[in-house]
Amino acid sequence: DYQAIFLTNGQVYFGKLTSKRGEFLVLTDIYYLQANKTLQSGDETEKQDLALVKLGNELHGPTDSMNINKENVLFIEDLSDTSRVVEAIRNYKAK
Repeated sequence: DYQAIFLTNGQVYFGKLTSKRGEFLVLTDIYYLQANKTLQSGDETEKQDLALVKLGNELHGPTDSMNINKENVLFIEDLSDTSRVVEAIRNYKAK
């Protein structure tokens, strides 16, 4: 029951869409992708690893709920149980 919310600023959040209040969507149990670039010495190839990050450990200490203005949403996708993102979320929760 996870969704991917694609925003107009290029950010994508993964979580559970719990309600639609007026002009806002409420997302909980939130995760996002973070790119970690690794430069190979002596090689011009740049490697980019993606990590799934749980919302809440950032410096500003956000709660695990987000009100998203519908005007900032490009589209919403339901994620299947076999999604690699859903699998990563399950692994995170199992720890």
